Amino acid sequence: PDVYPGNCWAFRGSQGYLVIRLSAKIYPTAFTMEHIPKTLSPTGTITSAPREFSVYVNDESQAEGKFLGQYVYDQDGEPLQTFPVMV
Repeated sequence: PDVYPGNCWAFRGSQGYLVIRLSAKIYPTAFTMEHIPKTLSPTGTITSAPREFSVYVNDESQAEGKFLGQYVYDQDGEPLQTFPVMV
């Protein structure tokens, strides 16, 4: 409902997926994920931060997406983390 820490779009349960549709074809080389740091969290923890995740890309002509890599978000690292495409 707003941009304050703790009031974000969250997945229900321990896993989920996100689909992003773009208006033009891209060739990704890296992507970035951001989560609030522990110091700004109302509870002092960020247990809701993503941990292990995989990234796929596809266009509407593909039945399954192309695997770009599997990654781990470091909850003790910087809030803004960039991950290179692995495949």
